Amino acid sequence: MEHDQVDDRKSFAAYVGVLRQQLISGGQDWENIDLPSFLEAMQAWAQDSQQAVQANPWRHAAEVITAAIGYE
Repeated sequence: MEHDQVDDRKSFAAYVGVLRQQLISGGQDWENIDLPSFLEAMQAWAQDSQQAVQANPWRHAAEVITAAIGYE
């Protein structure tokens, strides 16, 4: 499941579950695997991003989380 498939609470919960499983399985694509690094990346991305905010808040939240996985 990809973040652009999130459109409601149910799909958001499913997406977070997929990310959790990825991280448990080794998080090969994750740059920020501990909570402090992840939250720092989330904050930095939110400050730096020039992307338009998604109209759907569930998809927007998924986009922010996805960005924090690899943002440096």
